Amino acid sequence: MKTTKTVTQLTLLIALLALVATGVGIFWQGQGEPFSFTTLHGENVTVYGRGLYRYDTVLCASQAIAQDVVTLAIGIPLLVVGIILNRKGSTRGQLLLTGGLGYFLYTYTAMVFMVAYNPLFLVYIALFSLCLFAFILALSGLDTASITRQVSGNLPRCWISTFLALLAAFLGLAWLGRIVPPLLAGTPPYGLEAYTTLPIQVLDLGIIVPVSLITAVLLWRKRPWGYTLASVLLFKALLMGAALVAMIIGEVLAGVNITMVETLMFSGIALAALVFTALMFRGIRSKNLADDIG
Repeated sequence: MKTTKTVTQLTLLIALLALVATGVGIFWQGQGEPFSFTTLHGENVTVYGRGLYRYDTVLCASQAIAQDVVTLAIGIPLLVVGIILNRKGSTRGQLLLTGGLGYFLYTYTAMVFMVAYNPLFLVYIALFSLCLFAFILALSGLDTASITRQVSGNLPRCWISTFLALLAAFLGLAWLGRIVPPLLAGTPPYGLEAYTTLPIQVLDLGIIVPVSLITAVLLWRKRPWGYTLASVLLFKALLMGAALVAMIIGEVLAGVNITMVETLMFSGIALAALVFTALMFRGIRSKNLADDIG
């Protein structure tokens, strides 16, 4: 990817605004108590009642705070590392930066449409917009042919392709299984609570599932975009997997009931994403490995 001042500046601004958003979300709890709220569907839910997410339900607030922790502790540092390595011309840095921007785009698209209106609403809009354009610029600047040449022959291509296909199948079945039965019964699905729609399911079913399937096919066929998109998707899956595990922990601490099956499945996805991301990045033959670490 041709390093441009625009991508670097946009990414630095994203990191700065994300630092503010996550810091406020985690550390500003303020005063207040949870309270009951009757939704448009006639259900009673508990609203968090304090801090930045005081108008969100306990379920959503616990997830948002857990996501903030992962973004602050892992996402922002890796984004900065990606900027540094990318400026050195490192292929790993280019993919790290693009994958990191993909994670931030997913995260703040969800935040801007899901989290209840709060004092950081304009910050969320800014992050959504900055992430969108930075990700497009970063992705369009990747040299897919060069990336393909640098991937070693012992890369577990078939395993990674299978993982992406299974990830798409799991998300598709899990979310459709949560949506379709209540839709047919005329009842609100689990997770809707006080909100009017399901942004996470929209993003996953509308974008992540089809992109994962397309990438799996391209990678299986050894197409250049397959290797490139797989690297970006794996890194995004790694960070989201870590965020999902943190969300599960946050929900348990908040007293939210969780299902053991989804807990095990999401934890397995996070572990698999970690393994395959390490294998993918290890399989890239850098022109100068010292540039990646020195």
